[in-house]
Formats: sequence, structure tokens, C-alpha cells
Amino acid sequence: MISEKLIIFLTSWIIENTEFDKKLDPPKFFSLTQNEMSDKACYSSNNCKVKAYYIKNDGIYFIDELVPESKMCDQSIILHEMIHHYQKNSKRSFDLDQRTLWTLQERQAIYYQNLFLISQKRKNDNKGPENVLQCEGGSYLDLQYQYKKSTQ
Repeated sequence: MISEKLIIFLTSWIIENTEFDKKLDPPKFFSLTQNEMSDKACYSSNNCKVKAYYIKNDGIYFIDELVPESKMCDQSIILHEMIHHYQKNSKRSFDLDQRTLWTLQERQAIYYQNLFLISQKRKNDNKGPENVLQCEGGSYLDLQYQYKKSTQ
């Protein structure tokens, strides 16, 4: 589960490092198995890579394999979903179609997730991941080299 201590830490980080400057009540958190996540988030168990998602007025659903209390990448995933909580509960209004708004909100959440990772790495003697790609198994360049090796 997600501890109150972690929620306070991530909320404080959001308030201090983003344009969201007012604390909101935290969302509810729901842990799902891989199969439950696949059915709920991807509507199929074929290759579902979703680890967490947010639904306004419901909460954050996350895969039970996450260990956000100790793994920085997993913390960043919860932070990403908390950013969506702040986005969807702010009083701001945008004259955009839903698809464009969703795309911009997702990009903003990824930006803050990366900012969180690099800030935590700097606080930890430059140890740990500094972006989402490193959390997914390597830097972009590492993944490119892997791709080139496998296609040769």
C-alpha cells in the first residue's frame, strides 16, 4: 500500500516544484494484480504495460508489483498519477478538445516525473535513475544500442 509518509513527501514535492501551489486532499489508492490492471486499463491481457492510472473522483490504481516505499522509479510513477490528480482537480479551464488536453496533461506529468527523478538523483550523490527511460530498463541510448544489436 501507499504510506501516509510517502503521500506527504510526494505532495510536498508537487507543491514546491510545480505550478500546483495548493494542497489537495490525497486521492484514494487501489492496488491491482497484473490481470486486473490489464482488464481495467488495457481491456486485454495482451502486452499491457500500464503500471498505474488515475480516475477523477475515484483515485489512483496501481499494479501490486510496485514498491514505491523503496524504489525511486515506482515513487515517480505514483507522483505522475498524483500530478494527474492535481491537473484534473484544479480550477483552471482550457479551451481545448479532450484529446489535445489529455496529450498535454500526459506530457506535463512525464515532465514532472523526470524532474522528480533527476532532483532525487542529485540529492543521492548522483545515484539512481534520472529519467523515465532509465526506469524502463536503460537510457534512450542504451535502448538504441540494444535495438541495433538485435537487428544486425
